[in-house]
Amino acid sequence: MQTSHHHTLLLCCTISLLLTACAGSDSSSGQPAESDAGKTQAETADSVFADVQAPFDAAGMHFSAGSGFYDSAFCLTVSADSGSTVYYTLDGSMPDADSLQYTAPICIQDRSQDENKLSMHTDIAQPAAYAEYFLPAGKTDKATILRAVAIDSSGRQSDTVTLTYFIGYDQKAAYYQDTAVISLITDEKNLFDFDTGIYTLGKTYDDWKNGPDYDAETPDYFMPANYTQKGKAWERQATLQFFADGQLAASQDFGIRIHGGATRSYPQKSLKVYARKEYGAGKLEYDLFSGTVRQQNGSAPITEFDSFVLRNGGNDAQYTRFSDKLVQSLTADRAFLTQGMTPCILFINGEFWGQYELTEKVDADTIHSHYGVPANDVCLIKKEALESGTEAGFQEWKQLWNWIRNTDFSQQDTYGQLCSAVDMQSFMDYVSTEIYINNADWGKPNSAMWKAQTVDGSNPCADGKWRFILFDTEFSSGLYGKAQPDENSFETLLEKDCFLADLFRAALANDSFRSEFADTFLEIAAQNFGKARVSSEIDRLSAARHDMAIDTYNRFWSKIVGGAEAERNYQDAVDFLRQFYDQRYEFITEYLEETIGKP
Repeated sequence: MQTSHHHTLLLCCTISLLLTACAGSDSSSGQPAESDAGKTQAETADSVFADVQAPFDAAGMHFSAGSGFYDSAFCLTVSADSGSTVYYTLDGSMPDADSLQYTAPICIQDRSQDENKLSMHTDIAQPAAYAEYFLPAGKTDKATILRAVAIDSSGRQSDTVTLTYFIGYDQKAAYYQDTAVISLITDEKNLFDFDTGIYTLGKTYDDWKNGPDYDAETPDYFMPANYTQKGKAWERQATLQFFADGQLAASQDFGIRIHGGATRSYPQKSLKVYARKEYGAGKLEYDLFSGTVRQQNGSAPITEFDSFVLRNGGNDAQYTRFSDKLVQSLTADRAFLTQGMTPCILFINGEFWGQYELTEKVDADTIHSHYGVPANDVCLIKKEALESGTEAGFQEWKQLWNWIRNTDFSQQDTYGQLCSAVDMQSFMDYVSTEIYINNADWGKPNSAMWKAQTVDGSNPCADGKWRFILFDTEFSSGLYGKAQPDENSFETLLEKDCFLADLFRAALANDSFRSEFADTFLEIAAQNFGKARVSSEIDRLSAARHDMAIDTYNRFWSKIVGGAEAERNYQDAVDFLRQFYDQRYEFITEYLEETIGKP
């Protein structure tokens, strides 16, 4: 039992009553739109956070204050139905009869000066020799996590109630007031247990290092670890609470997994989040993107989600952290699916876990939400493998690929057959975008295409044609000193052995395609990636994410890009990104002419 914590809390609460007035609120509102500019605390005239408490009732218990952001510390009272006793935890674990027993008010105060706990794990990335570089620069912002149950005299236990309290955040970074905040609560062992924790090197790494397949020259991003494991066996239950304008907007249990490829090896890891009936609700009914993500016909915002991703910035995590968002926002009007994205701040068991990009997941459910095609009728090919759909649909795609490889499309009748199988405007828009940004991690990697397996004449997007999806674009635009603005990425694509290269190579044999592609490419280059438009969007995104990016540097890479050089490192990354787009047009339009002839 954790009785020592209980006595400390009682003493703290007594002091708090003498020094502070109680404060709080638990009303709900929609998520705010993404901020267009960064603001310092001094520029924030009025706090959106609460200064009065609002009670909260759930699972036969009454709480004097619900989850939320509060200006001041207060004492929380909890009561239960007659004959029941309340037990609670403060570490994210599930409470039971062996947990703290509630007997007196609990002090809810700013815990940011408490010692870091979860963020001190050094077994979450390799190489271990540099583990100190992954530690925070100092004590992190913190919240109080309370999980409570009521147990009656016969031993029957209520549902668990989970609450998150942020205290004094009106005196912290201004972004807490205009950015979505997500509190993720789960038993610590779900993340960091040696055998079963999904966030750690763990047993998987030790078995590899001590086994016959160990190779000391293996790059850290290829090293097997618990966090590289995939599938339902490596999904763990967690509660996620969504805050907007300082108020709780949604709370639900989900399954979480580690997400991504090489970036699984980063100390800040991306997470896939799944709504499942086994955890409670089968969908999240909440507008994650504040109305900015809409159905394909633009008629209504998408407000139901089966899953989503909390993305760490991918390859761009130690740089601008917004280059993928930049490309997706600039091309959202083109004939391919882009992902909804918005910044958020994540806390895990009450500890600051940095800025993430809340992102739509590339799956059949997302396609259904955007295009109205039933999820079970979607054939989705991702990285040239069947992601969703039937084996028959996958074989049909393979046959299409084989036909493309062995067909001369110079004649209009055969090219017309290709246009009946592939939405060529979607393809031209998609390839033009990837070539323009010079994506160095694309071709077979990070490619996706989909079709409706059943033709539905009432839905223009269910015509049986293959369409394309843009995602994971950040390994581009000069990142890592690669993918430079003067690189001929037409040539790079045509040298690849993949479906997209074969389709592009085959289509170039047709005069109509070459003409239409040239028009499309030049339109995207001049309009979607026009210098003034790109520069304005970089200004907007960098201002909105500046402070949270710096704090994330200091949370996860304090001795690499954080510390005294954090501001310069961030500005250098933004300037480098801007430089790529300032220079790209002149080079790539020349390569366009070399590839297809003068438009």
